[in-house]
Amino acid sequence: MKPQRLDLTYCVQWQGNWHVGSGYASAAANRLVRRCQGTPFVPGSLVKGVLRHQCERLVLALGQQAVDPHATSDEQEKRLVKYFRPLRDSPLMVDRLFGTRYQGECLFVDNAVYQQKEQASSQDAADGVCKNVNDSMLRTRTAMDRVTGTVAEQHLFTTEINEAPNVTMWGRLRARHPAGVLTQDEDGFPFEYTLLVASLLSIDALGGDKSAGLGRCTFSIPDGSLRWNGEDYTCDEALASFDEHYDKSENRDEWMEMARLIREEYAS
Repeated sequence: MKPQRLDLTYCVQWQGNWHVGSGYASAAANRLVRRCQGTPFVPGSLVKGVLRHQCERLVLALGQQAVDPHATSDEQEKRLVKYFRPLRDSPLMVDRLFGTRYQGECLFVDNAVYQQKEQASSQDAADGVCKNVNDSMLRTRTAMDRVTGTVAEQHLFTTEINEAPNVTMWGRLRARHPAGVLTQDEDGFPFEYTLLVASLLSIDALGGDKSAGLGRCTFSIPDGSLRWNGEDYTCDEALASFDEHYDKSENRDEWMEMARLIREEYAS
């Protein structure tokens, strides 16, 4: 076995209005959009966090284990200590993919940024006004009292919302793993990388107020932008490991149905 490398470019296409917060406020808004030199972007840390959550969901759907890296209880702390070991000895697929405190990170996600040369603006079908990635609006609603969980009397909460649907942002992802860490059939495409690709393609929302309809998006991997150990790979070839690694799994039917749905969504 040899060290494993995966490099890919991902695209995020927004399907509607969205808010990726900066953590800052202004005199007009309680929550401002995250920007760099005046242009909104999606932090790689946000994409990585959502990606890990998706990987954990898929792994749990297979009947396997996943451990949250951020313990919030004594029981979770005990589980973290239990699995504090070298990656090659870890039974946790998500830990082997992302890395742990024991051996360090193995997955690195760059910011998703808007590229002027790719797309200058998007057309608002409703009013015919041409909007670009910097267009935003303020949405005001009733403020919530965090202590009681009820509406705070005589208080409003204002969020800056990016008003540029159909805008596409681009980012990069890199995975670097020592020899013997990942699951492979001889020298075949690692199953953990299959899980990564499937999870990335299944992300359908980002940012704040997703429960209120904001942040709907589609992730894709353009042709020719996925490379495994220096060789070009297609998404179909990456997802083919679904079949190879779960022929004997008791959860194979569920896994294959999930793989089929992901393939169909990507193909469409």
